[in-house]
Amino acid sequence: MGQNNSPSLDTLRAFETAPAMFMILSPNLYILTASDLFLEATGTRRDTIAGSYIFDAFPGNPDLEGADGVKNILSSLRKVIATGKQHAMPVQRYDVPDRSIPGTFIVRYWEPLHVPVFDDTGSLSYIIQSVKNVTGEIMSRAEAKQSRADREESLRELDLVNRRLSAAHDTLQVMNLSLESEVAKRTLELEQSERKYRNLIEHSPVAMQVFRGEDMTFEIVNDSMLRFLGKDRDIIGKTLFQGVPEIIGQPVVDVLYGVYRTGKPLELHGEKVILERNGISETGYYDVIYRALYDDGEVTGVLGIAIDVTPQILAQQAILESEERFRNMAEGSDIFISLTDEHGALEYLNASWADMTGWARDNLKQLSWDEFVHPDDRKAVTAKFLHGLENKQEFTNEFRLQNKENEYRWLRIKGIPRFDSTQSFNGFIFSGIDVTEEKQRLLEIEYINKALIFSNEQLSDANLKLLESEENLKTAFDAGGLGSCSLDLKTGRAEMSPTYRHLYGLPQQGDISWGMLLDSVEPEFLNEVNLVLENAINHGAPVDSTYAIRNLSTGERRWMRVVGKVYQGADGVNERIYAVVMDVTSQKEDEIRKNDFIAMVSHELKTPLTSISGYVQLLDLKTRQGSSYDGKPVLDKIQTQLKKMTTMINGFLSISRLESGKIQLARKKFDIADITSRLVEEYHTLVSTHSFVFNHCTATLVHADEDKIEHVINNLLSNAVKYSPSGTSIEINCTLKGDLVVLSVKDNGMGIHAHDVPRLFERYYRVQSLQTSTIAGFGIGLYLCAEIIHRHSGKIWVESELDQGSTFYFSLPIANGE
Repeated sequence: MGQNNSPSLDTLRAFETAPAMFMILSPNLYILTASDLFLEATGTRRDTIAGSYIFDAFPGNPDLEGADGVKNILSSLRKVIATGKQHAMPVQRYDVPDRSIPGTFIVRYWEPLHVPVFDDTGSLSYIIQSVKNVTGEIMSRAEAKQSRADREESLRELDLVNRRLSAAHDTLQVMNLSLESEVAKRTLELEQSERKYRNLIEHSPVAMQVFRGEDMTFEIVNDSMLRFLGKDRDIIGKTLFQGVPEIIGQPVVDVLYGVYRTGKPLELHGEKVILERNGISETGYYDVIYRALYDDGEVTGVLGIAIDVTPQILAQQAILESEERFRNMAEGSDIFISLTDEHGALEYLNASWADMTGWARDNLKQLSWDEFVHPDDRKAVTAKFLHGLENKQEFTNEFRLQNKENEYRWLRIKGIPRFDSTQSFNGFIFSGIDVTEEKQRLLEIEYINKALIFSNEQLSDANLKLLESEENLKTAFDAGGLGSCSLDLKTGRAEMSPTYRHLYGLPQQGDISWGMLLDSVEPEFLNEVNLVLENAINHGAPVDSTYAIRNLSTGERRWMRVVGKVYQGADGVNERIYAVVMDVTSQKEDEIRKNDFIAMVSHELKTPLTSISGYVQLLDLKTRQGSSYDGKPVLDKIQTQLKKMTTMINGFLSISRLESGKIQLARKKFDIADITSRLVEEYHTLVSTHSFVFNHCTATLVHADEDKIEHVINNLLSNAVKYSPSGTSIEINCTLKGDLVVLSVKDNGMGIHAHDVPRLFERYYRVQSLQTSTIAGFGIGLYLCAEIIHRHSGKIWVESELDQGSTFYFSLPIANGE
């Protein structure tokens, strides 16, 4: 081995038939050979992988996101090469290529162990990659959460694994026979190959041990066997009962001594063994192989090999129990329960199926069940079944099936797809019931229904008309924002529509009492509301009342008008009031503003009329006295008062014309910058309390009514003077923005509160504050400005902050060129 450190062909052949899964790798990670069990687990042939680089033969799954199996395996192998020590890895997901479908992979989980083997010179000869296929264990955790059908499928899968394991055991037996021959041969050469023999056992990934003598003294125990026994190396040189005292009395001991005494090899499958690990007694299940060791034809010891099959045995037991429970449940159930394979062939029928159909339950795959379906139903049943089979989807069928008395029975069958732990489709589980009686009842009901069709159609016509009336009424109520209410005069309980409840802030669900509604009425209206109710109860008087409430949810004050009528019972007693409520807050506020406006106008008109009356009386007195008196100053004053009244009345007339649509716009082209400049100059001359800054823009023609646009600009300038303190400046800007001209008037006055801004251009609306209470006005100036601008297809708006001044804007389209 000094010239060639590769393992001998005999060693490779021994590995190939060993009862475990591993590959033999060269130091540069090329595959020298692999065990038969490994080839079976990965679905490969030895001649296709021998001589290949490990990751060429077993590439990573490119479709597995985040896959790191290649990286982890390579890292472990490099560590073994660098340190010369074995390296055990945690469970790795490393899918293997599906040789039957190129480009696809089979899910696999492995527990790898990499063990270096050195030649006589201490050089690395090869690496044993031992793997334990733990796919079943990993998948069983997920399978435990699946349905009973999934657990049944797991049973079948485990049965298949057991059959494969049985095949592997057969292979083991053949290998053991070969090994027995090899041991006999090697016994003759024991002195020359002792080192190699020990090296093979000690570095084997399979748990192995060698006993010597009648007292079963441990001679060789490899690391895998030490882990299996839960012991340290100090058991070497001790007897079996000294090193593993808990084994005393267990059946496996008798088997061991039987091999020693008879020389006959023996294999145990799934043998129960109790071992003590870390002070804790643990029960496991193992495949155990014992082979006698000879010296000069005499048995001198026993070679023991153990494979841990505890997870498989436990899973098999659980699945067998699950299958037994399923079978017991299915056999004792009146429901028809059956199973099909992935091709649709029957695999199982319960007793209920057999009793109803008379079908024999052996050789089900040959049964053509569709031949028993009623001819009229067969096509639809087959189509739905094939669609579910093709798409692996749940489906339900109702059809007639011939029973053992050759009678057709109606069945309702539901099919649910079954998937194994790798999500492969394994067929359907069906459950069904006999619905013949139900179908018969449905036919009887259908007959009765047909008999009732004529009367139902008449009733339907009446209901349709009633429904149309109700829908029309509801539509009218919704369109008008109306709520409806029915008050039971005996119980005091009110039934209210959602709109009614919303208007009063009452709960949308639950009973409403009259007292709850009264809680929302403002105190000054309670007597009036109660009086209206008393008149309705006692005298049957109609209900018509307008009052203020405080919304119970928002606290907002609103005005409501309730109109209703009293309905009497058969005994003539007033029993119920039906009423409609509407929110009249806007109308009420308009009425209040109108009344305030009329009062204000009356006051404003009374002042100049009083002055005129005084001046007229003075002139009349002077005239009666016959004295010479210059009446021109008095007449001028009368004229001034008349102008004020005329201006005021013209404003009211303009609003009236605007709202009636009778106002005419005398449109023409004019330069808006020019009239703005002229108006600013007039204010410079007439108003000494403020300074005016006009940022001129180029000549800009608009097509509009010049007088009315001038009125808008004049109103904005007048307001800026009125609502800003003396000594401040007023800035006028004229800018072009695309096809619009924008004019703005900015003051440094008191500003406007945010909640007043949206209503500033409403008719009669005036800001109510301590500062504005002493400033005269009717709330029509800005309203009139807005109407004029809107009729010119323009926009008007304001930007303001309290105590920071205000800027009023309006925009107009620029006139098109000639």
